[in-house]
Amino acid sequence: GAKFPIKWTAPEAINYGTFTIKSDVWSFGILLTEIVTYGRIPYPGMTNPEVIQNLERGYRMPQPDNCPAELYELMRQCWKESPEERPTFEYMKSVLEDFFTATEGQYQQEP
Repeated sequence: GAKFPIKWTAPEAINYGTFTIKSDVWSFGILLTEIVTYGRIPYPGMTNPEVIQNLERGYRMPQPDNCPAELYELMRQCWKESPEERPTFEYMKSVLEDFFTATEGQYQQEP
């Protein structure tokens, strides 16, 4: 069978080989967790079969430590079961730009 990174792959792509822009949105949500956790592998402590089984039951990764609620909400939207309910990249770009603008001062270094 085809080999692909299960922990980054949308359920419909795992189960039916359906890869679309919306399955890319799912993977982008996983990438966001990696960024926030400084590269931690998604679904820590779970094997690939466990990830697949848990996703089918509705499991989603919990909010990472130090992850702002707005950013976690965006991740959750990326992981909607129904691909049609996931946001567009255009929408996410606008949310992330607004988020950056709102939090920019927190990250500027002191002189």
